[in-house]
Amino acid sequence: MAPENRGQRPAPMTRQMPTNPQSEARPSYPSASFMGQGNARPNYSGSAPPVYGSQGHLGAWLNQHRRVPLQDQEKMLRQDPSFSRLPQSDQQRLVRQLHQVDQMPEAQRERRLARADALGRLSPQERSQVTDSARRWSSLPSDRQAMMKQAFRNLRGVPPDQRQTVLNSSRYQNNFSPEERGILSNLLSVEPYQPPQ
Repeated sequence: MAPENRGQRPAPMTRQMPTNPQSEARPSYPSASFMGQGNARPNYSGSAPPVYGSQGHLGAWLNQHRRVPLQDQEKMLRQDPSFSRLPQSDQQRLVRQLHQVDQMPEAQRERRLARADALGRLSPQERSQVTDSARRWSSLPSDRQAMMKQAFRNLRGVPPDQRQTVLNSSRYQNNFSPEERGILSNLLSVEPYQPPQ
């Protein structure tokens, strides 16, 4: 039996994601670090000016500087004038994220960077929908969160252009409320494809 509708959901996004055949377990989903508000990309020659309020730019910057040693990356980040204008708490968060990403296994790092890059490509409205969906997920009862987590794991193994069709199937309509399916749809819009193993 479908759970009671807990409210209206915003229309799910239909943005297509590039595929990424890498696979690796990742931290439980969603979490505060998923959104990583305030991620930054320093303004180096040849790159667009940073937009520190939006997610994804640290990921893009890390992709661009992936072969640079961590100590040098941190030094370049700290020397950037845009970075130095950030509040101290945002600077600390960015440096922590830089170190966290460096500690990840390669496949997990690739997924994290691909997700950050996808978030960085969203419009402000789309990004807000993803952020709101992560918040709403965390407010669901724990039994519903567990079901959503399993569905999320299954759906990230579905090619991005087919995910909405699966979410609209009778199986998902019978097991998840429209709000829950909207949450899944929004979060999956930035989730790289992970082929089933």
